[in-house]
Order: sequence, then structure tokens, then C-alpha cells
Amino acid sequence: MTAFVGRKAILSQGSPLVAIASLRTKTMTMANEPVDITSDDDAGFRALLSDPGTKTLDMSVEGVAKDVASFTALLTLATSGTDILDAFSMLFPGIGTIAGDFVLTSFEVGAPYNEAATFSCSLQSAGAFTFTPAA
Repeated sequence: MTAFVGRKAILSQGSPLVAIASLRTKTMTMANEPVDITSDDDAGFRALLSDPGTKTLDMSVEGVAKDVASFTALLTLATSGTDILDAFSMLFPGIGTIAGDFVLTSFEVGAPYNEAATFSCSLQSAGAFTFTPAA
């Protein structure tokens, strides 16, 4: 069994890839949208094509805004207005790395009066992504 502590999963951004520091949680969701090919010949049972229609990968992260460089890189991407696409990768220790181009779809900053400032962002794949198993 390959188990790992969540804090050891690493999200990196840019070219060259640079690890985003101060993250607390990382979430990834993959989806393969099926293609429905049901017809009268299927006797009332749904039939799906074995190839997916659309493959998607969404990631979201939350962290503490204590690393200025990482926070600024995400904030700059979020506020650019014209180019919200960048290279990202997620490393899962002992399992492998998922990488590709992603669009930053949301960026949120929380700055409570007497607590640490936090941030969260959501990313959606834009084009093909790859999985490279750990060596």
C-alpha cells in the first residue's frame, strides 16, 4: 500500500515549475464525460461509448498567505485579465505527477482582523494533461 501524508503533495506553477508554498489542502477531481449512444436496439438499457466525450481535471487549493512569492504569482495570474492560463503540476509522493495547462477560474483571499490571511483558488484543465507514475 502506498500511503502518504497530504502535506507532502506538491502543487507547482509556471515554466519552469515552481512549488506553491504555504498550502494546507489540495484537491483534485477527474471526470470522463460519457457519450450516450443509446438507441432502440438497446432494449431500453443505456449504452455508452467506451471513449469519453470530454476529459476534465479540476484542482483546488487552500493555503496561508505567508509566502509572498507564491501568493503573488497566483494573484498576478488571477488579475491579469487576458491570460489566465499557466502550466501546473500536482505531485503525489510515491504515486506520480499530473501535469498540464490550467485556467485559474477563481481566487479568493480571506483576511480576518486577528487571524492569518488565507487564500484559495480553483483550476480547470485546458487541453491534454498527463500522468507520470513515480519511478
